[in-house]
Amino acid sequence: MREAHREAVTAALDALEGYAQARIGGKHPPEMTGQFAAAKFEHDTARPVDGYVAPQLYTHSVIFNVTERANGESRAIQPHSLFASQQFATAIYQSELTYRLRPLGYEITVGRSGVPEIKGYTQEYLDASSPRSQQIREYLERNGRNGKEAAEIAAHSTRDGKEIQSLRDAMAAHHKIAAEYGNQAEAVVRAAHERAQQQERIPDSQQKAREAVSFARDRNFEREAVVDERILVRDVLRRAMGRSPTPRCAAALPRGSPPENSAR
Repeated sequence: MREAHREAVTAALDALEGYAQARIGGKHPPEMTGQFAAAKFEHDTARPVDGYVAPQLYTHSVIFNVTERANGESRAIQPHSLFASQQFATAIYQSELTYRLRPLGYEITVGRSGVPEIKGYTQEYLDASSPRSQQIREYLERNGRNGKEAAEIAAHSTRDGKEIQSLRDAMAAHHKIAAEYGNQAEAVVRAAHERAQQQERIPDSQQKAREAVSFARDRNFEREAVVDERILVRDVLRRAMGRSPTPRCAAALPRGSPPENSAR
């Protein structure tokens, strides 16, 4: 699972890199370079809440503010294109991770806000083992706010100071909470191993890709004549939910005449 996460992070960064632009300055438009340098820092615990360090596998990806033009000149990155690609890159990560977890035997369902989650865990256990998320939600409810920007403010306003714990202490706390909720993780992993031994690798689903493309096309072109391709890919991947690989979903996007193909 850790390796699947790493591969999904790399796939998301590779896709995001294609939208890197150089800032030229003045009234000159930015130049598409399609390249940047990034450093990845992998973590497996969240920021502590009341002394409890929850298990969480994630990667900080730090993109350096430099790119190279076609003439070899180094320039600062124009950030707008990367910011506009955040949901696109997130969809790539989630799709790639889900696609890699299915052959390992894990069953995937749609969780909060449409995010894919592994089946087999009760919401009570997820809340107990992820107090940081609960802390942010409670802050938003108290202040009557919602949305991404409000959540970012809540995350900064509620976070405790970083705390270094030994692996032994952190694992002991994880096992204690897991035991209180019936050791659901052990049951999920055991069932996944058994399922993986009985199934062949999930075949690439061309039909699933076509269905996801049809959904994204109808959803986006209902009111718009021109749609950013990143938005189409995002919605295609969310709909397919890892049942078809990202390249196949992207390849299934229509190419041709308007209005179905009015993507840029």
